[in-house]
Amino acid sequence: MHKVDPIQIMLSDIFDKVFYKLASNVKKCPDCDGDGEVEIEVPRPHNVNRDIGVLDAKKVQCETCDGYGKVEIEDE
Repeated sequence: MHKVDPIQIMLSDIFDKVFYKLASNVKKCPDCDGDGEVEIEVPRPHNVNRDIGVLDAKKVQCETCDGYGKVEIEDE
């Protein structure tokens, strides 16, 4: 017969409560659309002898979600 380990059941219950509670209180970040990164424009000089430059794109960590892609839902 299989023995039931009370510690395993307790840890499983705690994990379920924490995991499912956190999962229900978060949503996809609206700024990065869940990617954790946003694309910003970076000015780059075109040439040393010319004033004309270009705007280049660069991916950086999203400041809203700190790169996690998810934000916590605030209680109202």
